[in-house]
Amino acid sequence: MRVLGLMSGTSADGVDAALVELRGAPPHLCWKLLHLTSMPYPADLRAELFACFRPETGTVDRLCALDVALGRAFADAAQACIHAAGLQPSDVDLIGSHGQTLWHIPAGPRASTLQLGEAAVIAEATGIPVVSNFRARDMAAGGQGAPLVAYVDALLLSDAALTRTALNIGGIANFTYLPPYGASSANTTDTGGAARAFAFDTGPGNMLIDDAVRRLTDGAQSYDRDGAIAARGQVHEGLLSELMAHPYLAQRPPKTTGREMFGAQFGAQVWARGMALGLSGEDIVATLTMFTAASIAQAHRAFLPRLPDEVIVSGGGARNATLMRFLAQVLTPARVRLSDELGMPAEAKEAIAFAVLAYETWHGRPGNLPAATGARHPVVLGDITPGRRDSAMQIAPVQQVTEAINPKSREIDRFSALEIVDVINEEDQRVAEAVATQREALARAIDAVAERMRQGGRLIYVGAGTSGRLGVLDASEMPPTYNAPPGQVIGLIAGGPAALTRAIEGAEDDAEQGRADIAAVGVGAHDCVMGIAASGHTPYVLGALAEARARGALTLGLTCNADTPLHRAADITIAPVVGPEVISGSTRMKAGTATKLVLNTLSTGVMVKLGKTFGNLMVDLQATNNKLRARAQRIVAQACGIAPEAAARLLAQCNGEVKTAIVSHLAQVTPEQARARLRKTDGVVRKAIERGEGNL
Repeated sequence: MRVLGLMSGTSADGVDAALVELRGAPPHLCWKLLHLTSMPYPADLRAELFACFRPETGTVDRLCALDVALGRAFADAAQACIHAAGLQPSDVDLIGSHGQTLWHIPAGPRASTLQLGEAAVIAEATGIPVVSNFRARDMAAGGQGAPLVAYVDALLLSDAALTRTALNIGGIANFTYLPPYGASSANTTDTGGAARAFAFDTGPGNMLIDDAVRRLTDGAQSYDRDGAIAARGQVHEGLLSELMAHPYLAQRPPKTTGREMFGAQFGAQVWARGMALGLSGEDIVATLTMFTAASIAQAHRAFLPRLPDEVIVSGGGARNATLMRFLAQVLTPARVRLSDELGMPAEAKEAIAFAVLAYETWHGRPGNLPAATGARHPVVLGDITPGRRDSAMQIAPVQQVTEAINPKSREIDRFSALEIVDVINEEDQRVAEAVATQREALARAIDAVAERMRQGGRLIYVGAGTSGRLGVLDASEMPPTYNAPPGQVIGLIAGGPAALTRAIEGAEDDAEQGRADIAAVGVGAHDCVMGIAASGHTPYVLGALAEARARGALTLGLTCNADTPLHRAADITIAPVVGPEVISGSTRMKAGTATKLVLNTLSTGVMVKLGKTFGNLMVDLQATNNKLRARAQRIVAQACGIAPEAAARLLAQCNGEVKTAIVSHLAQVTPEQARARLRKTDGVVRKAIERGEGNL
């Protein structure tokens, strides 16, 4: 998926546009920067922007007009980046626009945030759907709305062995603490190292330096190019000590700040204080540059579990040679590196980050890091503004993506046979990636179903059409594959058995029949009922889950859309979002493949947990015919490391019981003792072998 990220930071000097190719999902998210463009704001727009930063001049009429003007500037930057990459807007799938922050109140009863740059203007100008207003949802969940880039830092910049901080120096400086993901426990989340990462704003980055440079040059320069002005000045230790006493620096994380604290008003106070001390303009710039470096270093030493091995620097401040030299001095022994060395241009990180966050929103996945923002829980970020293409994909993309138009196969009726094969194969490659995003939900489902089955419960699949047929297929494979008792895994399909081979009109719309079918099989509190519906809206399935929940059963949901009624009907939902089908709405394709992969994983995992395997050998087998006797002999020979003839004799001594034969041989006990061990370990071969009689 090609996603364009748009960012203008607290320095407010223009718009960075990063076109990124993204595929997969955390923790296996793959990215490639296709093009980066930086477009400065026109002088009159920047002047108006800075006027609106000040409460005394930022009147509502000016803010209203500025919102649209910034939207045009962001749209211009998007189009410039797309064309510079040699592409057309139709080649880009999505835009993630941070907008321009005008004011940010991170905490307290008035906590709120305001970013301007109207998304509708961007969507109308480019025809591309836009995700915007990222910060508001995190704040609604009790967070400070920042730093949001921390989530992306954890995904893209963590190292297996090294502890790092990802330091971004824009108008405000912030960093993300990144412990090595190689040390993560088995309980870490889908985002890998993100589970233990955290982040916060350290204080001013370039903001006060830029303010002093504008004052020194009467507006001729807006920033200290290469740190040349600071290099000519001297750091004044007295003024630096006063600055380092600012109460924000001692405040514990999570915390965020911005122009409301370190903006023009504070800059004017610092300039006046420097003049009163008899400092030159160059000395004030040098002192403010060291203030940025020293406040970053203090935050590292005061709030981190340990100093990092490496500090990876990005943002405009990374191009300030004097600031980088100061950072190397105050952060020793940590190695200070540019993000460019890791393949991410220093100017591009935040724009790339909002491309990634938009991609996660589009797929219905959370994009905040509560340890960084202070939010109560992860949330899906942002608002989605549809583009103006004639595609259903632009309408409610995370709700009914299975019914959307796939632009890659829009003209499939003109394709050659080989082109048809290629486009289907390319789309199918997305399926396993989508299923991988649901690994934690699948693991929870496996544990929950296995636990209830140990208490005599059943797994009951309920679906309509392709979804129902796949459920019946998986259920029917359990007895021959794992010797599961008949009725332990059941498949119910809307329309009954006749629907396995032909469509039964209206069956999927009958919620009451779903309830009746659950009642007919006597669902109880130990049972697990999985509703399978690619759309997440099928009435038959929803009715069945409602009845199952009323009877105290565990309810599971399997859908290929995000945020559906099925999510609310199920205790555990597995939702691999595979995107639009090659043939619009034909959910027997990618959605069907994803459903089969999920059911394979679920039922196999449950059977493994129930002791139906030893290693990866199917050992719960009754040798009732010549074919099965030969298979049993091979399994025992492989499990015990003995010759086939010895395996045959061992099986004969154990009445053909595969599990008994394996335990008897490997634990060096009699067949009767082996059977006793198996009874006491619920039939799990490995436990029966590893535990002596006294431990049973």
